[in-house]
Amino acid sequence: MSSVWDEIKRLAADFQKAQLTSTLQKLSERNCIEIVTLLLEKQLLDVVFTIDGKEYITPDHLEREIQDELYANGGRANLVEVSKTLNVDLSRIVKLAEHIAAENPQIHLMLGQLIDEDYITHIAHEINEKLAQRGEISISDLTSHFDLPSEFLQHNVVEKHLGKIIKGRRDATNPRVFFTQAYIQRCKAKMRGALAAITKPTNVAVILQQINVQEKIFHSLLDEISPAGQVTSKQANAQYVPHIYAKTQSDWVNSFYKQNSFLEYEAINKLGISDAKAYIRKQFPNEQFLFLKRVALGARLIELTVVAALNECNATKQYLDLSTILPSNLSEEDIAEAFEAIMSQKHCNPSHFVFLDSIVFSQAFLTQLVQPCQEMAQAQAKTAIDTGVYQQYIVEKTLAQKGNTAASASHDADDEKLDKRDERRKKATSGKAGGGSQGRETKTKSTKKHQRGRGAAHNHESEDEDDIVPSNVGGNRKSGKPLELVKTADITNLIKVTLEEEGLEHLAKPIAALYLNQLNQTALAKAQELYEATPQTNRRQTHAAIQERVNTLLVDIRLYEKGLKLFPSDTQTQLVKYLLKSLGNDICNELTLYVAAECSLSVKSTNLNVDQRIKLVQECDVMYRNALLEQNKAINKSIDEFELATETVLKACSMIVKKVDKKKDRLLIVNHKEKLLQQLLECNEPALLLHLAALILFTTITGCILHASGKFVSAILQHIRCTLNEPQNALLLRYHDLVLQLLQQASPDSAESKSVNEQLQLLQTEVVDLAQNYSRASVSKAD
Repeated sequence: MSSVWDEIKRLAADFQKAQLTSTLQKLSERNCIEIVTLLLEKQLLDVVFTIDGKEYITPDHLEREIQDELYANGGRANLVEVSKTLNVDLSRIVKLAEHIAAENPQIHLMLGQLIDEDYITHIAHEINEKLAQRGEISISDLTSHFDLPSEFLQHNVVEKHLGKIIKGRRDATNPRVFFTQAYIQRCKAKMRGALAAITKPTNVAVILQQINVQEKIFHSLLDEISPAGQVTSKQANAQYVPHIYAKTQSDWVNSFYKQNSFLEYEAINKLGISDAKAYIRKQFPNEQFLFLKRVALGARLIELTVVAALNECNATKQYLDLSTILPSNLSEEDIAEAFEAIMSQKHCNPSHFVFLDSIVFSQAFLTQLVQPCQEMAQAQAKTAIDTGVYQQYIVEKTLAQKGNTAASASHDADDEKLDKRDERRKKATSGKAGGGSQGRETKTKSTKKHQRGRGAAHNHESEDEDDIVPSNVGGNRKSGKPLELVKTADITNLIKVTLEEEGLEHLAKPIAALYLNQLNQTALAKAQELYEATPQTNRRQTHAAIQERVNTLLVDIRLYEKGLKLFPSDTQTQLVKYLLKSLGNDICNELTLYVAAECSLSVKSTNLNVDQRIKLVQECDVMYRNALLEQNKAINKSIDEFELATETVLKACSMIVKKVDKKKDRLLIVNHKEKLLQQLLECNEPALLLHLAALILFTTITGCILHASGKFVSAILQHIRCTLNEPQNALLLRYHDLVLQLLQQASPDSAESKSVNEQLQLLQTEVVDLAQNYSRASVSKAD
C-alpha cells in the first residue's frame, strides 16, 4: 500500500514539474487557425463556429450547453433564445435539438421549444390547482394559457396525469372538458334544490340562469338526481314540467274523457298544454280517436253510439238527428265534420246516407219520400209532348248545333284565307336578294290579322274562353239552356206535407234541390221516349244513326289504312283483306239492313254474310240494287274501290259522306289508344294481352292505329323491333315464345302448361308497364 502511495506522489511531482516548465516553441493565432482549418479539411476535427466566426465549439459541447440552457430555463427553452444566448446559428441549434429529442424520450420538441418531463409535471400541478379552484377546465383554456398545442396538452399532460396529479374526471359528452367530483356534486345540489322548489312548468333557460349551471351539464346530470318532473326536450325552448303538475293535468283529462268519451282542444290548451293532439295520443296510446278541428271523439263514442245509430237508421229506413246522440257542446260544423270523417273511414256505406243540417237521412227514406215526384215527372213529360214544348226544344237544339257548325266552318275558312294571304306576302318580301325584292333589302308591313265586327269580337272572346259558344248563334238565345220540366217548387210542395209531420219542413227545399236534376233527367228521358214513339221520328232517327255509324266506320278505315301502309307489301295485302272483311262487312250489313227496312223486307238475322246479302239485295228496289251489289264485290278489292262503292250506296240512300277533318285524327288516335290501354289493364289472357300490347306500342311509336288480328302479332313485333332497345325486345320475344308454347299445349292442366302460365304471370307486369309507359319522346331521343 505504501508503494502505491509513493508512486502517486512521484507522478504528482512530475505533473507539477511539467506545468512549471516553459514552452520551447509558441504558435501564433494564424498558425492555430491554419492547423484547425487543415484538420477540418481532412475531417479529423468537427467543430461548430459561432455567428461572428471568432469562436468554435464541438457539437458534443454545444449539445451539453443546450441541455444546460433547458435546465436553467426550468425545463422549457425556446430555441431562438438559446441561439442568441450561445451565439450559434439557429439551424445548428434546431438540428441538435431534434437529435436531443430523438435520443431522450423525456425531452419533447414542440413548436420550436424543448420541453422536458419536469416542466410537464410542473404544469400538471398548475392545472390541478386551477381545476380545484374553478371546478371545471377545458383544453381550449389551457391552450391559450400555456401557449402549447391542444393535442399535446390533451394527451401528454392532462390524460397522462389524470387521476394521479390532476384530480378530476373527463366529461362524457365532451372529451376536451374536465371536472372535479366536488364541482359535479355542487351542480347536483343546485339542480336538486331548484327542481324540487318548482311547482309549475318553467323554462329550462330560466332555471340555468338562476343556478348558474351549464346546459350540457344540466342535461347530463338530470337523470342522476332523479327529479320529480321531466324535461320536454333538449332544445333551446325546452321546459321542465314537475310531476305534480303533470299528474294534475293527466287526472283532469282522464276524468273528463271517462265521463264524456271526447276531449276539447281548447280545454286542454287552458291546462298549459300547447299541442293537444300530441298530448291525447301520448296520454291514451291504446285508444283510437277521431281528431276533428275542435274536438277529438273517442272510438267508444263512435262505434257504440254513432255507428250503431246510423246502422239502425239505415235498417229502419228512417232519419237520425246526430245532435241528440253527440255531446251537446258540439256545433253544427263539428257534427258535419264528424259525419264526413265517419263516412271517410268506411264505418258505414256513404251511399246509404244524406246529411243535411245535422240530420242524417237514410237513402231509403228519401227514396220513399220523393216517390210521388216520379209520377209527377212522368206527367210533366207527357204534358210537354202534348203541348209541343219538347218538340220545340228539340228543334231549337238542332238549329243551334247547325248554327255552331256553320259558324265554326266559316271561321276556319276565313282563317285559311288569311293564312294563304300572309303566306303570299311573306314570299313577296322574303330575304335580302332574289325573288320579288329584286336583290334589295325591303321593309314589310305587319301581317297581323285585323278583323272587324262580329268576327273580331268572336276571336277576342275565344282567346280567353275557347269552349264558350256565343249565345246568339242561330238566332236563339235559349238553345244553350237545358229544358226544365220539373220545378223546385213542385217537388217542395209534394214532400212538404210528409216532412211537416216530422217537424222537418225547413229541409224541404234542400231535399228538393238534391233530387231536382234526377227528376228532370227522368222527365226528359220519358219525353224522349214518347217523342221517339212516333213513326216519323223513329224513321228519321234511324236514318241519322245509320249515317253516323257508317261515317264513323269510314273514318276508322281511313286511319287504319295509314297504319297498315307501313308494313311490307305482302303483309299489307293481308291486313287490307282483314280490314275489309271486318269493318267493311259491318258497313255492308248496316246499309243492306237499312235498305231492306226501307223496302219493307223482313230479315231474321242482322249478321249477314256475302251470299245472304246478295240474296237480300235481289229483293230490294232497283234504285238500291246495283249500288249494293257493287259494294259487295268491292269488299274483296282495294280500300279505295270499297270507299267509292260505299259513297254510291250512301248517295242512293240519301245519306251524305262527311268531309275528312284531319284536325280530329289526333284525338281519335288518342281515344283509340286509351281504349286499348283500358282493355290491357283488364286483360288476364296472355295471348290477348300480347296482342293489345303490340297494338299499343305500334300506335305509340308510329302515331298510327292498326286493325289486325292475333296472327299479325309477330309482324307487328318485327316492325317495332328497330325502335325498342335490347331488353325491351328480349322481353316481348320471350313473352311471345311463352304464349306460343301455351297455345301448343294439349291440356291446360298439364305440368308444363302450369309452368308456362307461371312464367307468363311473372312477365305480365313488365309487358303491361312497357306498353303503358313507353312514349314517343323516348323514341326521338334514342334516334
